Amino acid sequence: MLAKKWVRIVALVLGVVLIAGAFVLAFVITPNLVARLPSDTNAQRSYSGTFKVLLDSRAVARGNLAAAFTSNVPMTVDRTVTVKATSGGSALVADKRTTSAAGQAVEQTTWQYALDRKSLEPVTNHPKDWVVVDAQGLTVSFPFGAEKKNYTGWVPETTSTTPVTYVRTASKAGFSTYVYTSAYGPSRITDRQVLAGLPPAIPKATLALAVNFGTATAAQKAQLAALLPKLSDPVPLAYTLQGTDTFWVEPETGVVIDVQRHQVRTVGVPVPGTSTLVPLFPVADYSYGQTAAGTNAAVHDANKGRNALTLYGTTLPIIVGLVGAALVGGGVFLTLRARKEAEPGA
Repeated sequence: MLAKKWVRIVALVLGVVLIAGAFVLAFVITPNLVARLPSDTNAQRSYSGTFKVLLDSRAVARGNLAAAFTSNVPMTVDRTVTVKATSGGSALVADKRTTSAAGQAVEQTTWQYALDRKSLEPVTNHPKDWVVVDAQGLTVSFPFGAEKKNYTGWVPETTSTTPVTYVRTASKAGFSTYVYTSAYGPSRITDRQVLAGLPPAIPKATLALAVNFGTATAAQKAQLAALLPKLSDPVPLAYTLQGTDTFWVEPETGVVIDVQRHQVRTVGVPVPGTSTLVPLFPVADYSYGQTAAGTNAAVHDANKGRNALTLYGTTLPIIVGLVGAALVGGGVFLTLRARKEAEPGA
């Protein structure tokens, strides 16, 4: 009799625990521990496109403007986003990119960020030994549970932010995606890695030729001609970036399924004593999009993330909840039967 009583108690208690566990799994563990950037993230993406215009900095250094520009050069971009370390809800994330022209690497950059693993927004309460960019807004991807709203994006070349605007829902690679666009610049390029690959100065004699060669307006050319006698030799240069981006985002995981980008880098002459920059001509004008291999990798990551969310957020909670409900139901049934058997005359 005592053993049966304990069976009823255990069934009821275990059933209630399992039902509570199902709710915790679905509404606490999944959104906080599953729907976040995995600690083993190593997302690799490839892109291809064309340099409509590309400057050869070595030709500029020689003063040979006629040979300094190439056009319609095939380009590729290889990007790897890796989680280097985690600390609670924060992750140290490295964004490494290699840009090549006709198979020759022309730029390599690596930016590190301290990010919230769920929102992917930068955080400041990270370990002191993490060396990161002081960024704002979205840097490497979109958050889990991306919404039909506008976000703030980070432009690493100019260390500045830009609006990222939700525009529509569209089908892409078998997913219903949210489409976002962004337009930015022209803004001054300030990142040292990018500037390292661009000529820091130009001989005054070469600049005099560039005034007529460039795409500056008549008023800008007149301004440059007036500035020439006041400028040092060689003349310091500065650069701006402007561009447009389109992202197709799988909303549950925030994985970017596809990207289209157009950017223009323009060289200019800073006016001494002011923040004004008089533009000369584009040094790089390029467009690229994700390759088929890059899209396949994104699809794989999105499916992996969605499967994990479904498993821990729906499938397991249902199974655990049903087992718990069965145990509670069995415990109640056994309790009622025991009471009936204990009634006089039963």
